[in-house]
Amino acid sequence: MFYITQKNWNKILGYAEEAYGTEKSEIGGMSVMVEDKDNDWILEEPVILKQIISGGNTVLDKDALADYYTKQAIKMKNKNFRFCWWHSHHTMSAFWSGTDQKAIDEFSEGDFSFALVVNLKGEYKFRVSVWKPLVVHDDTELVIYCKKNKCTKKMAEEVRELCSKPSPVGWNTNRSLPAHRGYRDSYQEAISFNDGYHYNSMETLKQSFTEIVEHIDGINSELIDGTINYKDYSRIIDDLNSELEKEKSLYKINLVKETEIGNLMHILPAQLVVYTASGDTVNDLYRDRYNWLGY
Repeated sequence: MFYITQKNWNKILGYAEEAYGTEKSEIGGMSVMVEDKDNDWILEEPVILKQIISGGNTVLDKDALADYYTKQAIKMKNKNFRFCWWHSHHTMSAFWSGTDQKAIDEFSEGDFSFALVVNLKGEYKFRVSVWKPLVVHDDTELVIYCKKNKCTKKMAEEVRELCSKPSPVGWNTNRSLPAHRGYRDSYQEAISFNDGYHYNSMETLKQSFTEIVEHIDGINSELIDGTINYKDYSRIIDDLNSELEKEKSLYKINLVKETEIGNLMHILPAQLVVYTASGDTVNDLYRDRYNWLGY
């Protein structure tokens, strides 16, 4: 699979909008495609270089391009990467023009390369070009994903000051568990839990369970995208379970083994929540009870 973060996608479109808004021209640039541990490729560090632009073409300066290649090769020496040439078609559709084909062919000295063309609507064509042993061009999908945005201290203070949650019926709202929303974040959010094994309604159970699942989903996402490492992840889950134990919560969270991180994309966060007393998966029992009630 091939990915780009929302931030980098917005950066490319921002360059395109500025070039068209001020000069009614196309614009081009370079980026790198970096292979991750799952053998997926991620578009990183899109930049623009010195270039000549017009309404129908863009030509990167050869000296600037040579300097870029050298600096990136040094910077990426410990990573498996390839270059990706990108450019805009402003108000036109996203397609490979004859000029684009020639620009792509300039990378034929390597084993494979990447190219991206976008327009102001966010339409695009993304191509993988294999040069050896046979020449093959494949237009494929570039998945845009959003990394977790970091909440600043000021933003967290505003949330605590201005926001409150309704008190669920039958729950002890004086008890709370600090909720982790990111290893690097400095804020905590209170989530209310029952301190016994009785509840007044299935909706009450659903609310608590849903909040914990969303919480775990955020932690797992940060582990998957590399925002935190496994040591951080393990510590966070241990801390959360300690807090849950202190609160005499119904639940605890199963820790994913380091060897199973690659399977996280296929594990539902709900499958990691179990009842403290029995060890049964909450998701399964909750689903079975709802089926029994006829929902």
